[in-house]
Amino acid sequence: MKTLDEVKQEYLQRALERPIEAYSIRNANGQVVARSTIRQHHAFTNAQDEAYAAQHYELSERFKNQAGNVINYYWMEPSEKGLFQSSDGQFYKSSELPENDDTFVKRRYADTMRAERNARIYDTDNYIRLPDMTVQSESRAKRMALTDSDREELKDYRQQLRDLTDQADFPFVEWPEFPLALAYELQQKADVRTRNLRGVSC
Repeated sequence: MKTLDEVKQEYLQRALERPIEAYSIRNANGQVVARSTIRQHHAFTNAQDEAYAAQHYELSERFKNQAGNVINYYWMEPSEKGLFQSSDGQFYKSSELPENDDTFVKRRYADTMRAERNARIYDTDNYIRLPDMTVQSESRAKRMALTDSDREELKDYRQQLRDLTDQADFPFVEWPEFPLALAYELQQKADVRTRNLRGVSC
């Protein structure tokens, strides 16, 4: 089980591993909408953003599309130093990252835990729907049918997952143990998601 401080440090580390690229451009609300390691240009489709760009950025080129609409492209400018991308998609100074805020971190982590909870329930759906489905207890082991006792344990496990979000300390809670007969296969599925999440985070 992770604590709030552990999750906060993890989220902050991920954000600090995502510095803004060398060039970027912002919209009328001050949000970074495009960025690049080399200087490129960008076109805005919103009239308010277009008006802002016309006042703040250098025009790169202008052309008329097949519909007769004039499209203006503006050069990106050197990015402000010391900005990092939060999990909300925007860029901040390190001290201003939302990941420093307990409420933000708890909300994000709760979303992550709910998604994983739902995935773990989904992982077990076929074992409920398909009575003849067999399971593998370990790598290269012979597949075996579930016993009545295994199915009861599976039902209890699914209920524990449904009840997870009702716990007072959610989202900082322990996962219920996998049903013994399904532990190998369910752990494999969970591990794949963890690896994919780390890949996305990087």
